[in-house]
Amino acid sequence: MDEEKKGVPEAEQQIPAEQTPPIMPSEVPKEIQEEPKEIAQPTAPTQVFVPKTAAAAEEAKPSKWQKVRGFIVECRRVLRVTKRPDKVEFKTIVKISGIGIVAIGFIGFLVTFLKELIF
Repeated sequence: MDEEKKGVPEAEQQIPAEQTPPIMPSEVPKEIQEEPKEIAQPTAPTQVFVPKTAAAAEEAKPSKWQKVRGFIVECRRVLRVTKRPDKVEFKTIVKISGIGIVAIGFIGFLVTFLKELIF
């Protein structure tokens, strides 16, 4: 068996998985079971604009008020689903954003510098 594993990298060798017993629904707290249902339900019924005919569909469009109201409903849904990042996640986001800002600034500097050299 050791001779077979000699040529195989460690990453490709099979690691035996621990057998964990399945979680029964009765073991999950009631609050956690209800959470996905609360997230998926909209807070207010959404108005859907459905024209009666194809010709009416081309002429009639949702009013600006309907568009604004739909936007507000979608914003509420997104805010309800999102969560606040923890400290580690926040630091990671700040680091990645900072690297991106520095990279874009460096590219802008190079373009300006090359423009001055060439012209």
